[in-house]
Amino acid sequence: MTKKEKEIIEEDPESDISETKEREIKDKSIYVKVSDEIREIIDTYKEEGKTISSLIEEAIETYNNFYTMAPDAYAILEKYKDLYEHEINLIEEALRVYDKHKNPEVANDLDLWVRAREERDMMLIGKITFNQLITAAEEPKDSLKKPQRTNNAIDVILWYTKKPITHLTLKEIILAIQKMWVISNYFIRIDVDQPTEDTYYMTFIHAQDERFSRYWLGYFEVLFNYLNESKDVPFKCGFEGQAFGQTVSITIREFYEKT
Repeated sequence: MTKKEKEIIEEDPESDISETKEREIKDKSIYVKVSDEIREIIDTYKEEGKTISSLIEEAIETYNNFYTMAPDAYAILEKYKDLYEHEINLIEEALRVYDKHKNPEVANDLDLWVRAREERDMMLIGKITFNQLITAAEEPKDSLKKPQRTNNAIDVILWYTKKPITHLTLKEIILAIQKMWVISNYFIRIDVDQPTEDTYYMTFIHAQDERFSRYWLGYFEVLFNYLNESKDVPFKCGFEGQAFGQTVSITIREFYEKT
């Protein structure tokens, strides 16, 4: 064995000890004193199964990502942060603006939902709650008749279209229903098909039962019968429809314009 080989062997144990000590130092627990507010946050996430060490790792990684953002992006943050109580509020607002930019249709629907709550004082309740309400209404044989005729559809359509009823076309009314009754959370989807110039097929999809379908079939029958008979509406129309388990199918035909 050469002298050089002996030196390498002699150095190895010392090198291993050095590496072990360095690893022990790195693995040594970090103890810090935190405020009661931070302790409450830690306890909240501990209940979700997070360990303190994983929280610290994630927090440091998030901190590092935040403060190593591009200088121009950080300059924007500094420019506007004083307008908000906390930096997170500014970031939340920035994400909402970004989402509106990337998804204009979703953003428009959200804005419409908010305006409907504020301006129309619309309930915008969930389908289950609504189903429970109509089930509890009056006696079983008449339980659907009263809510069907307590019909605010015209008010909602006029609010959405921003037109007087005397200037509305049948198509505008149908498209207003398609938009607002989904926004209001009554239906998952409303499909509109126009096979001919004067005929519209509307399919209302929901996740409830046939009773829910029968309610809305009666509701829209009341609406279109009113439109057909009203002297204010510039057209006459016919209505027919069917109620199924989770679907309402409606056909509306425009007969002629009133003179």
